[in-house]
Amino acid sequence: MSNLPLAGQRILIVEDVASIRTLVAKLLERLGCEDVLESADGETAWQHLQRQKIDAMLLDYELQGDDGISIAWRVRADKDLLNKDVPIILLTAHDEIRIVEAARKADIDAYLVKPVMP
Repeated sequence: MSNLPLAGQRILIVEDVASIRTLVAKLLERLGCEDVLESADGETAWQHLQRQKIDAMLLDYELQGDDGISIAWRVRADKDLLNKDVPIILLTAHDEIRIVEAARKADIDAYLVKPVMP
């Protein structure tokens, strides 16, 4: 059994900036996550969520097309989705109270403001 906190976890990163996505993936891997899935947009994320069990999703607020809050609403609203109860962590550079409140209303589990530390 590993002492790494994310050993055995499958985590989906939804981030449209490739360099940030890569950085977050490397951070998760250093914490023991062996299965990091990456998505640059909401539609690709949705495909991952429909196909396989995800242990957590790191979701950027600002995405091309849908924003992270809209994606979270879609996940929570789809009662037939395999991952409808996946823990969602909003990962964003925004700390405005209106966005924090919108995240809470969308049943987002946690809110991290970039830059993040391990």
